[in-house]
Amino acid sequence: MDISLRYENAALTWNTKIARLGYTKAYSDFFANDVLRSGPVLDVGTGTGAFAQAWVDVGGSSDVTLLDPSMAMLKQAQAQFAARGLRPMLAPCTFDDFRPNTQFDAILAAHVLEHFDDPAAAMHHFAQMLTPNGRLYLAVSKPHWCNWVIWLRFRHRWFKRTDITAMAHAAGLTEVAVRRFRTGPPSRTSLGYIFQKTQPKET
Repeated sequence: MDISLRYENAALTWNTKIARLGYTKAYSDFFANDVLRSGPVLDVGTGTGAFAQAWVDVGGSSDVTLLDPSMAMLKQAQAQFAARGLRPMLAPCTFDDFRPNTQFDAILAAHVLEHFDDPAAAMHHFAQMLTPNGRLYLAVSKPHWCNWVIWLRFRHRWFKRTDITAMAHAAGLTEVAVRRFRTGPPSRTSLGYIFQKTQPKET
């Protein structure tokens, strides 16, 4: 089955499954005490919006655009935000086809980089879409045997910390923090990263 169709078919039960596996709690812990309170935010590959919901729930800006090629996923995300009294912008397209009218003060991307054909180019694209001093918040799969089990279904990649930081630095992003998820499957499968866009030096 095509990977995009797998995600489409999983939309109705996605939130329940990731909550049961501990990813919802891990995302909230990752964002705690380190969010931007205002300004435009983009969640790339939002799925059902769990990463963006965690951001908003800990006090992050609710001026959120949800980007995902799956309309089924976006409808679930929209419903989750509506339950919070919020109406995010929806962008039903691929990252490559997305043409925003503005830059973003924060970009969120949970387990998305692993699916790009050229993750280094995607990192550069993230940086281009950030305002000066804007921040990129990533959750990325790391080397662990558990990821082979996930790979059987979703054919993702995983990266060493040094690979992620090297790609970020090459894109003009500086490391703010690297955070380990503390419990459950996220502690074994993933790492959290925060990068900041480097301001151009004055000449």
